[in-house]
Amino acid sequence: MLQFYFLSIFANILAGLTLTSDYLADKFKAFLPFKELFSKSNVKTTIGIFAFVVGFLKLLIRSTPSDVPVVGDFLPAVAGLAMGAGLVLGMLKERGTVSAEKVDNLEKAVTNYRLPLGIAGLAISALHFLVPGALFL
Repeated sequence: MLQFYFLSIFANILAGLTLTSDYLADKFKAFLPFKELFSKSNVKTTIGIFAFVVGFLKLLIRSTPSDVPVVGDFLPAVAGLAMGAGLVLGMLKERGTVSAEKVDNLEKAVTNYRLPLGIAGLAISALHFLVPGALFL
């Protein structure tokens, strides 16, 4: 399904840009308006849920019949799951709705590595767009 293929790429790009918005705004002044947009908690939560759901569905639904059924979409699915979880966990901790003990281990694993995770997600989505039939992309 070609639409779901592009939806996965779009979700991973949005989540990657959200995770790396602070870094990109420091490096590129043209990214400052996007940093303000991506710093809003409702935008982060929406993009995180969107990326997580698309990543989960990407594990179940393959893009096109010519692709490898599961492995061909594995990295974009895992990237979407990880970035979505990182955004949602970060927002849950900021809002204080979940106790710090419950989120602490997951938060350390995901939120502390938000910049490399975002850059990896952007790279995976770009490679998945450019080389859709590759074995692990």
